[in-house]
Amino acid sequence: MRNQYTICFLLLPKVHLMDLAGPAQVFYEASHLGSSRYTITYCSAQRNVLSEQGLMFSQVKLPDEVDLMPGDYIVIPGIDFKSFVAGELDSHIRIIRPWLKRKLSEGIHIATICSGSLILAEAGLLDGRKCTSHWKCIEYMQQHYPALQVLSDRLYVQDGAIYTSAGMTSGIDMSLAILENHHGPMVPARVAREMVVYARRNNTDNQESIYLDYRTHFNPAIHRIQDYIVSNPSKNPSLEELASVGNTSTRNLTRAFRKATGHTVIEYKNTVKIALAKTLVHNAGYTLDQVASLCGFESVRHFRRVWSKHNATSPGIAKKMKAL
Repeated sequence: MRNQYTICFLLLPKVHLMDLAGPAQVFYEASHLGSSRYTITYCSAQRNVLSEQGLMFSQVKLPDEVDLMPGDYIVIPGIDFKSFVAGELDSHIRIIRPWLKRKLSEGIHIATICSGSLILAEAGLLDGRKCTSHWKCIEYMQQHYPALQVLSDRLYVQDGAIYTSAGMTSGIDMSLAILENHHGPMVPARVAREMVVYARRNNTDNQESIYLDYRTHFNPAIHRIQDYIVSNPSKNPSLEELASVGNTSTRNLTRAFRKATGHTVIEYKNTVKIALAKTLVHNAGYTLDQVASLCGFESVRHFRRVWSKHNATSPGIAKKMKAL
């Protein structure tokens, strides 16, 4: 697993600031968590780029000045839709089209936010692919680019090495999903909490996440305890140990935890363990005994008992179904 990535934001005239700032902040926060280093850089077909909101970007790198390796990302924030339709960006698209095609063939991922998908559509990189865009662009894309499979009911879509997202804030969702592909759910959960955003998944997937749910309270002691439980699923810390983590008493912990999350400490611990078990049980290299041990259950019997409270099928059946 790589621990260094370059995220290159490709800026076109009339770029929307929020489309740029949200995803850039996601990768910035992830880099500061220490799990991986994300080097953020910016390029354009010209040195100076004026945003739709009037902010000028100066001395921006040209595309060929950016050093990218396979697995890195080019991110294209949204642009003013009317300017695109009027053809004001055509000359810029002609300049960057060969570079985008070459980088995609070299194993670079490309992600767009909001109307940024129009750039890829015009460049011919979305032909035959599933994609999405801002709701205002959907009908235009369907009419003008019939080779595309435009989906109108998604927050974001991944088709091979290309990601597209539906709108400004869904660009943040897409960026968090990229982090999850790299690191699993913990890193994007921590980033989302740092940014005080709710991390949604693709709306064809389950929207619930134990790593983010029950975190809307403002009790710092309970947050620390939840972080400890999530980071140590194989352990079974006592109330005394968790109270020490939160620098509180066991009596106050029991009361405050239920008030903040709506669940007891034991219920929360078991939910975290089952969330991990749902991932591990699909790994062909693990037996149920190993899964139970890695998730901190006393025995397979204990694992099965807790599992049955959260799932309709047994862990053994779930494992077999995934293998089919």
